Amino acid sequence: ILYNINGPVGRNPHNATKEQKVLRGIELLQRHFDIVSFNNHTQFKNDVLAYTGWKELGMPHMNVHKKPIEFTKGEVEKLYKLLVRNGDVDFADVVKQRYTGHLSYLSNV
Repeated sequence: ILYNINGPVGRNPHNATKEQKVLRGIELLQRHFDIVSFNNHTQFKNDVLAYTGWKELGMPHMNVHKKPIEFTKGEVEKLYKLLVRNGDVDFADVVKQRYTGHLSYLSNV
């Protein structure tokens, strides 16, 4: 979501701090999304199907890269530092804390 807020190349056109970007991302989630799924999408899907009684619809895998993707340790470290500097790691942590189990009350319905 931070990528969508700030754009692909000029990731920070307004010189916002990473804290400001995280707050803005959370604000957009709260304002525009009723349900947020983070991390365990299979469990989320199963919960929604159980709550609603809907039947699962299969989705074909299209446009899939079939070869292994390999990264060097340096590439992974560089990417992680960029994610930390841009606030992506903090954003993911806040989303995880705020939205984990946010539909659990439906289990008692």
